Amino acid sequence: MNDDTEYPFTAAQFNSLSEAELQAVLAVAEYLSSTTTEITDEDLSMALNLMKPSEGGVPFEEIDTNVLVTVRRKFAAVYQPAMELAQAELKQKGFKERAHFNFCLVIEPSDEDTTHVAVVDYDKPVCYLHEWSKAWHFSFENLAQLAEAVLTAKANLVARVMELCKKEVYVVLEDGAVREVEGLPAGKQVVVVDYNIEDVEKSELTPSPLDGELCKLTAF
Repeated sequence: MNDDTEYPFTAAQFNSLSEAELQAVLAVAEYLSSTTTEITDEDLSMALNLMKPSEGGVPFEEIDTNVLVTVRRKFAAVYQPAMELAQAELKQKGFKERAHFNFCLVIEPSDEDTTHVAVVDYDKPVCYLHEWSKAWHFSFENLAQLAEAVLTAKANLVARVMELCKKEVYVVLEDGAVREVEGLPAGKQVVVVDYNIEDVEKSELTPSPLDGELCKLTAF
């Protein structure tokens, strides 16, 4: 697409989007503080002007006093809405903010090299997403491309949280005894409390942490 295209984003593009894509595009426009009451070619292109292809990292008319601030805003316009949409979907699935995730968006902008974007956790040493692109490559020919970028980032965040919060723990028994435990999160352990102590050496017995009765404890 040529930079001098009058309206890179149009009402026809907007009206062809799915409900999820519409939600994503409107979230980007809201982030850029350029929401409009009418969906016209002019309104959409003005609201989303920062996201159109341009010769430099950002359209010249969007640069204020610091181009890095504008580059950061450009990337954040995609990843902040993606993060918020992911939060909403995760809550619908029963995940709780702070208990299961606490997103923090980190952007290292560059107008000469690669801009890095990461979503980490405020409370835990966890990285949910790390992506990078040169600012002049991070642009969108139409609204469908813009929506796809938001929804892809959202889906990746949701999948990552669900992966890290996987709750299945497999206990493998052999001849009535626990042989191994699979699927434990890092830093967690399973302690088997066995009250069947008839043939257990006295030195192996200990008071149960549950009721104080003698038992054999085995940690995995």
